[in-house]
Amino acid sequence: MASSANPSFWSDLSDLGGADPCAALLKVNAEMFAAAPARDRETIETFEALALGFLPKADRATLRDIARILAGCRDTPRSVRDYLQRHAPKPCSNLPEHGGRPASVPEARYLATPAGRAHLASRPRLEPATVERILALREETSEDVLAANPAFSPSTPAFHRLVRRAIERPALARILLQRADLSTIHAACLYLAADRERRRHVRASIADAFVQTTASASRPSGDVADALVEAAAGGDMARFERLLTDAFGFPGSTEWHILQIGRHLLAALALKALGVPERQAIRIFLTLHPALSYPLSVIRELIREMREVPGPVALGLVETILGVKALGGESPALHDSAARSRK
Repeated sequence: MASSANPSFWSDLSDLGGADPCAALLKVNAEMFAAAPARDRETIETFEALALGFLPKADRATLRDIARILAGCRDTPRSVRDYLQRHAPKPCSNLPEHGGRPASVPEARYLATPAGRAHLASRPRLEPATVERILALREETSEDVLAANPAFSPSTPAFHRLVRRAIERPALARILLQRADLSTIHAACLYLAADRERRRHVRASIADAFVQTTASASRPSGDVADALVEAAAGGDMARFERLLTDAFGFPGSTEWHILQIGRHLLAALALKALGVPERQAIRIFLTLHPALSYPLSVIRELIREMREVPGPVALGLVETILGVKALGGESPALHDSAARSRK
């Protein structure tokens, strides 16, 4: 079973979660509610239910922000206003009428159309709440504009979410890869969409980030390697990916999608990280699916990837692309327990 890549490398990735997601969700919904040109009864009741669910979990700073946002909104439910008056640092009645409305009515109208959202995404100054509203729609055009906008800071949790989406959307990944301000973690996430030269730079950056003595690939047992070859020979992709998941000690819910266009290199990285001998890896590439072996240039690329990527770096890339960590050395029982604790 493979040991997880450099812990410090992974800690950088986990820190990108940013602020309390409940507080962020509450703020975004409060801003959208306050900025809406009109609010019907259903909208008001829905906001009331959401707010009363999240307000008790909010800290004093968040309560103050919510009170400010809603201060000028006449449709704020009385139950929400009463709660804020009791618990916010300052009573709602003493707050400025419009000081907390980050989105004007015109901006709300921009958010209502694809062209308007693209315009907001291209602005030289991006409000975090506006970015959240745009990303909530999962609209490719506005996401592409955000990705190309240098005002969109890579240090924000929203940027990290966009990078994770780009793993499944190569066109978005290529836009992000043109940025000069990508972190090593973000570039590693987008590795599969990068050209050969950029992949080389990413590997070098990852190798520099590793403490070489703590990250190592392990050679699988003969049974594991033989099972991978057997699954590939039968074209059994589901079994092949299950075997990889077990060999790395990844959670059972891990989704590889190796055959998806743009993700074939993941097979080479996984086999290298596991230490599968090149001869067996070539047999796997030749039999798993014709897309991995035809034309000849495809399999050459996979073999070259295995030869050029050091085992520890391959492990770090696999973990980062999939968003999971190898549970090195743990028994299946411990693995199952750890997987359940994540849910």
